[in-house]
Amino acid sequence: MYKLWMFDFDNTIARLEPEVDWAGGRLTLEPYLRSIGAPDQLFARIPRGNLPLYDAYRTLMLAQTNQPRVTEGLRRASEIIEKIELAGVDRAQPLEGAIEALEALKETGAAVAIVTSNSSRTVARWFNRNRGASVDAIVGRDTMLGLKPAPDMLIRALELFSVDRSEAAFVGDSEADLLAARSCSVRFYGIAATEVARDRLLAAGATEIFGSPAALAIHLNLPAARG
Repeated sequence: MYKLWMFDFDNTIARLEPEVDWAGGRLTLEPYLRSIGAPDQLFARIPRGNLPLYDAYRTLMLAQTNQPRVTEGLRRASEIIEKIELAGVDRAQPLEGAIEALEALKETGAAVAIVTSNSSRTVARWFNRNRGASVDAIVGRDTMLGLKPAPDMLIRALELFSVDRSEAAFVGDSEADLLAARSCSVRFYGIAATEVARDRLLAAGATEIFGSPAALAIHLNLPAARG
């Protein structure tokens, strides 16, 4: 067993994605970014999506010198996305066996952290409403770190627990999760609830893919899975 288990949140622990009005969020996020000077070519390059647009703006702006203003702009952009996440998070259902797997891992003595492109406040609210589960830390978008596939947030979690990369594993559902794990040199386990998701992970090079957290728990021979 690893000393630290890191998990993505959306479509790994909870089904947040279908409960969020992502298209409506873009209608708020894009005008805000334009109002604080984001260039037109940014929107042409990323015509859809909120998180890719936010992260591209972050990469662009952090190269500038006016750091306090840039940080405040990023924070407000993150809060716009957070607002639409919070509007749907109460409806997000856990994936099969997610809560049980987290608790079983903690019972082994391992630390468990959520490492996600979602807001940590969104994730904390979900865990507060699903009291059968708890985690030791949440590293989210509001850290202002680079989003996956950048390894920044995984590295932050490793630092929080003073754990070597060889002693940690990351569980996620996307190619970005896999690439972040590779960049960070930690073992990756994929969660793919559909054949399409499984095929994407396979095409990206993932080798250990499971249909649910419950299936992963069985593979790890966790007590909850045995019971």
